[in-house]
Amino acid sequence: MRTTALSIDAVAAFLHRFEELADREDFDLVEDMIHEQAVFRFNDGDFVGRGAVRAAFEKTWQGSAGVSKERFYLTDVVVLSVDQASATATYTYNWEGAMDGKPFRIQGRGTRVLVVEAGRLQIKHEHLSRFPKRE
Repeated sequence: MRTTALSIDAVAAFLHRFEELADREDFDLVEDMIHEQAVFRFNDGDFVGRGAVRAAFEKTWQGSAGVSKERFYLTDVVVLSVDQASATATYTYNWEGAMDGKPFRIQGRGTRVLVVEAGRLQIKHEHLSRFPKRE
């Protein structure tokens, strides 16, 4: 996505476009949307640089034995800040599917930091984590 001025709507559209393309499970489709020095922080580790992020995505897309009908999508997107060079957003992530024929749904929280690099909006940082356990 080439951009000269960021807006809340442009940031939300970028996030949803990334989600749509990532759902195709082909990293080449999202590669230019991720900054070369991006840091993605997931429950299973930190992935620094586009190459490491690619490896994490591709491992996830390979799936796990017994898991089928997977779907990953965002809800509750809130754009927290926007300026000429960056934006920050939070969201709820939803992962649904079936494991050994039984449906599952996992939700958590996410944060993305976007930057404008050479006129292109890119993800510089992503952090996903499960919601805290309620007592």
